[in-house]
Amino acid sequence: MLRVLIAAAAACAAFSGAAFAQEQQGPALPATPEAWRAAAETDLEALRTHLREDTPVALDTENPTMQRWYERGYREARARVRRVNDQGSYYYALLGYTNGFRDPHLSLGAQMRLAPASWPGFVTTADGDDVVVFWRDEADANTPAVGARVVSCDGRSPAAFRDRNIYPFTLNPAFAGDRRRSATRLFMDRHNPFGPAPRRCVFDENGTRRTITLTWRDVPEGNAYWDQYSVASTGPSASFDVTTPAEGVTWIGVPSLDNGAGEQLQALVDKITAEAPAIRAGRAVVIDVRGNGGGNSEWGVRIARALWGDEIINALPGDDRPGAVDWRASTGNRDYIVSFTPELAQQFGEDSEIVQWAHSARDGLSAAIERGEPFWRSREPGEMGEIAASGGYAQQRPSGPSPIPARVYVLSNGSCASACLDMADIILHIPGVQLIGADTSGDGLLMEVRSVTLPSGLLQLSLPIKVYRGRGRGALEAYHADVAYDGVWSDEAVRAWVMELVAAR
Repeated sequence: MLRVLIAAAAACAAFSGAAFAQEQQGPALPATPEAWRAAAETDLEALRTHLREDTPVALDTENPTMQRWYERGYREARARVRRVNDQGSYYYALLGYTNGFRDPHLSLGAQMRLAPASWPGFVTTADGDDVVVFWRDEADANTPAVGARVVSCDGRSPAAFRDRNIYPFTLNPAFAGDRRRSATRLFMDRHNPFGPAPRRCVFDENGTRRTITLTWRDVPEGNAYWDQYSVASTGPSASFDVTTPAEGVTWIGVPSLDNGAGEQLQALVDKITAEAPAIRAGRAVVIDVRGNGGGNSEWGVRIARALWGDEIINALPGDDRPGAVDWRASTGNRDYIVSFTPELAQQFGEDSEIVQWAHSARDGLSAAIERGEPFWRSREPGEMGEIAASGGYAQQRPSGPSPIPARVYVLSNGSCASACLDMADIILHIPGVQLIGADTSGDGLLMEVRSVTLPSGLLQLSLPIKVYRGRGRGALEAYHADVAYDGVWSDEAVRAWVMELVAAR
């Protein structure tokens, strides 16, 4: 019997400071260095309080690394806060603390308009383990040639520079997708005084080494720079649609599982359901999850059932090791569950499994709060006994022929996380399905995100409120691509590569 653990029903927002700065004005900014420092001090203490009262991290003895970072990271953040005097120092003093937990569901997002990003006149991308120039300002003779390889910056290799100046504050080197993003992020300056951008770099241009002192300037107005940055990093997201790019080939775009896109997702499910017999009988199906960072796992279940049918999905063995979920019992977390239950009832029906799950979580948290207990433990009905160790499920994919005539491919650009990974736990454990493009991202064991705005109004905290025990996928465990793509991540290039792959098989 398929075992599905339903994840957060509300949107798991992936806040992008760069994107927010392009589109929003945000709250008023502090006017003096002293005011920036005061905002940092107040927000850091509020952040620490939420981590202690509303997340498992401070009390979770089964995750000692997080417990240690809760204390050590706070001390490091306090030291940085004492040096805060402007927006950049404020932002990265706090960002370093949350990023150090190395959990995708624990993060900070800007609610303010960030200062303009800077660039040195060129954009880089990953080429295997190398960092190479992808695009440049043709009018600037000081910029390296397209294709030039970065040898070193400020006396450090690109890898060492990223370890010291980027990864402590953003991205996670454990993920292949983040390592690719960091190759582009290396030459985009967000004014972090604790991890400054490079100043002087050595490039290899067709075997000739050239040392360049970088000239940083605001990124150009308009979309040209950001379009190139996006393609160099991970490329565009998929689009919600079911199309037929060639005879017998069905392309299903699933860029999100967010409840905010509920109408689009329902339309997608309805269209797949209506066309399922022809889709299954075709040559190939491409499930395009580029840009999908998660949302509500129920949508992934519905997409899988629409495509393969209940009989195939119900027959999957799933991961049935004994497990549990420990929820941090707080009134804020209980009220969060209550707040989105009516939306679930409207979308999925009052008697649906996910609404019953929400009621159970509400009642369990309420009971734990009344007893004064820090956690409420939830287990599958009838499940008892010792909880199994987590991990290994992504490496237990089955072999054998597909249960439907069409070959099925899941196209990833490395962003697939959270509810997208829950969908992958189903789809990639159907025989014959191949993951193409890039490895997925991975989840920590912390889940179920609610959002809290810090006192200054400048930052929003994504706050995970429960932790998995005995989950099949371990912390940060990813699915590895069966067929990897190493070209430019433009939509045109990726689609052409996929169609060549389909034609060859």
